[in-house]
Amino acid sequence: MARRKNNKFICVFQIFFSSIKTYFLYLDKCAKYLNFPIFGQLLSIIVIFIMTYYYCTIFNDSISITTFFVILIPFILIFLKAFYDYIIAFSALNLLFYTVSGKSKVKNVDFTSNTNVITRKMPSYIGLLFLISVIGIIISIPPVIFISPFIWLFLCLSFQVFALEGDISPVKAITRSIELVKSNILATIIMLGLCILTTYVFLPNLFIWAFEKLSLVSGLVQPYEKFFKLVPLNNINSVLTLVNCNIDPLTIAKYASEMTVSFIVIGYTLPFRCCCFTELYKLLDSNKIKEFSKETDEIIKRATNKNRKN
Repeated sequence: MARRKNNKFICVFQIFFSSIKTYFLYLDKCAKYLNFPIFGQLLSIIVIFIMTYYYCTIFNDSISITTFFVILIPFILIFLKAFYDYIIAFSALNLLFYTVSGKSKVKNVDFTSNTNVITRKMPSYIGLLFLISVIGIIISIPPVIFISPFIWLFLCLSFQVFALEGDISPVKAITRSIELVKSNILATIIMLGLCILTTYVFLPNLFIWAFEKLSLVSGLVQPYEKFFKLVPLNNINSVLTLVNCNIDPLTIAKYASEMTVSFIVIGYTLPFRCCCFTELYKLLDSNKIKEFSKETDEIIKRATNKNRKN
């Protein structure tokens, strides 16, 4: 028994490093797949924010709220479509890396078919997202927030379960994730820790540092600073003085620039995280995954055939 646990412990690191290789093998295709979901969200939010500010400070007397809302509709729709595509990618990429797992580089990776497999189950997928959102809200309440990392740990395989186990219900996807993690807590903690430290901490800060060294951050800071100079900060600072704190346009601009870089880096490393946790899922329940492999392959095959007919 101890030997099996030790093997899983070693396999987690093997999965992590092999996922790095797989990620770079498909980086160009994954980046193309994620370009609109990432930049569609980012740019539409920036445009909506700027337009709202100028409406509230300059044009509110000349343009009605209804007209202004109509003007914003295209940008709101772009954001919603980009956000939708990114959420779909959470599960579609798991299915993609399952199909290429253990194979040499597949030249023609069919993102559309894997995406269609998830959209076929959209009602259940919405239910899963809703349940996870509700859980997230509940565990953000102060009395419960201290155990929230532990709860997220048990939910971390929900998207892999949903993508790979056929027509599974949202509740079943969550309970299966809990079941898998419960008997493999150490392996899951290691993988989660490696992914968080790499894609949420190390890489974003590395890119921010590189942008600063190459003087590229100033290209983001300057327009942000010009905008925030228009924002009245006196009222905010009057409140912050109570906690001996003060902010200025340059400080906010630097923070916004760093958040922009981090958002892009975290978005483009989504495939790497999906690859890691798809392989972890297969490791933690190698017998169960075999039962679903034929069904999953058949679903992908049907989706591919349907696309060819269309």
